[in-house]
Amino acid sequence: MLLKIAAGFYLGAFILLLWDLLSSRHKAIPWAGITAGVGGALLHTLSLFILFTLRGHFTLISLKEAVSFFSWALVVVFLILEHQRKAHILGVVVFPVSFLSLLFVLGVSTDPAFLRSPTTSILISLHSVLIDLGLASAALAFFVSCFYLTLDMFLRRKIFNLFFNRLPSLEFLDRLNREFNGLGFLFLTLGLIFVMIWSYRTYATIWPWGQRGSWALLVWFLYLALVLLRRRRNFQGKQAAYLSIAGFFLFAMTILAVNLYMGGGHSVF
Repeated sequence: MLLKIAAGFYLGAFILLLWDLLSSRHKAIPWAGITAGVGGALLHTLSLFILFTLRGHFTLISLKEAVSFFSWALVVVFLILEHQRKAHILGVVVFPVSFLSLLFVLGVSTDPAFLRSPTTSILISLHSVLIDLGLASAALAFFVSCFYLTLDMFLRRKIFNLFFNRLPSLEFLDRLNREFNGLGFLFLTLGLIFVMIWSYRTYATIWPWGQRGSWALLVWFLYLALVLLRRRRNFQGKQAAYLSIAGFFLFAMTILAVNLYMGGGHSVF
């Protein structure tokens, strides 16, 4: 029930922010959409808290749970950004994605699963949560990159419409891109460190080699390259935007492949 209400709040937040975006009055009611988003996030947080409390651990065992947590993380990271930077325009993509994610969650039924040991539970819980936070940050970098490329196209073609007037500057979007990718890389690295500790304790090897391990390393190296390239002054703007988009797709496809084709989520641990 809480997830259904949270999904309704996310949908309402999207409608209100879209209304503000299309309104002829600049910044007509952005606070209304953000307030609805905060309400949805609070209900979503309560739903996750109840789930994890009843189960006794906070590992994201199934794809359904990973999608639900991703939806929550996406909204929370965005709301923190909105509070600091007032970039409410991102809400017109964040909230519909979170709403559709919860629709998927509500439409899928799975049996409860449990982990084998407390130690494993802690390590795998931290790993799964951090990886999902990394994916949410990468998704925000993807959204920012799409806005950047759209604004760049408008400028080159001299399209100065209402949507153009609502977009932040290219410099602001590029800075957000860099920050989100850096945050995503940090979460991804920490998530992989915890799975390395788990692998060493379980199999006496520092890395769980196999399809999952190989794809995870590929994603990590791509984001490492992106973070290092961003330190160079001549690597910014469209180049960074295209690489961010590619990185997010690789990250997301790896998560889906792990859950659907490589032995499922973390219930086996």
